[in-house]
Amino acid sequence: MNRPTYRLLALDVDGTLLDRDGNLRSATVEAVRRAAEAGIQPVICTGRRYRRARPIAEMLGLDVPIVCNSGAIVKEPSDHSTLWRADLPREITTTLLDLLAGLDEPAVSFTDLAPHEADFVVERDPMGRPFFDDYLEQNRGHACVDPGWADRDSSRTHYHICAIGDRGRMLEVEAEIHRTLPGLVRTFVQRSPRYLGTMCEVLHLDASKWTAVLRLAELWGIAPEEICAVGDDHNDVPMIAGAGLGVAMGHAPREVLEVADHVTLSEEDDGLAHFIDGVLLARSDSSSRGHLVP
Repeated sequence: MNRPTYRLLALDVDGTLLDRDGNLRSATVEAVRRAAEAGIQPVICTGRRYRRARPIAEMLGLDVPIVCNSGAIVKEPSDHSTLWRADLPREITTTLLDLLAGLDEPAVSFTDLAPHEADFVVERDPMGRPFFDDYLEQNRGHACVDPGWADRDSSRTHYHICAIGDRGRMLEVEAEIHRTLPGLVRTFVQRSPRYLGTMCEVLHLDASKWTAVLRLAELWGIAPEEICAVGDDHNDVPMIAGAGLGVAMGHAPREVLEVADHVTLSEEDDGLAHFIDGVLLARSDSSSRGHLVP
């Protein structure tokens, strides 16, 4: 029996492509290039906003769609168009924002606008919350400050909503969200090394990196079992669990390691490059290697 052949390589960014200092190592770039040359299409799947994900794709030489905002949106870098977005229903958004207001937790809602426009909307800046204000300070110039945004129905601002604080508090907020909206939304509580605070992310129930990857796979005629996914955080769990080959970075938390088919080295030990060269390309049948997926 032939070994399985993978045609799509879904890659997390922070902690997978990038090391803990936010660097894209040459070993990683070269390994991703070798995968592409072998006919395995790399696709970036990240919790980052499109603005912050696009430069990573450019450094890797990738010109295919980018899965952003933990899978809530897919953007086409050639013209910045939106290929897919999982909007939160208005009634869920209203309940969610009322809940966060009742918990005295300000919210940030991400937009889907042109690159020269705002990435997200908040009611004021500064917010008077250290963790929240750290996020605003590091994204200065990319926010729309609108005190009444939460009362307006806009399909361009209600697909990815977050609270920001310390991890313990965000876990409490997550629990309250699921008590109030049971089985109606998807949440991730996680922290980027770039920021001081932890985010409680709220997305459409059907939104995830895996859902978004499947949209691209269907477009390209790729079966789920032909997908390999690599990640290290909670928002990577759906794609690691669903992919034909799900891979966790060695430094990933227990919840991620438990769903993986394979665990590679940590990002500090060039775990992604080690996996691509030592496992992924070794498993690919050289006779089936062809051109990149169009």
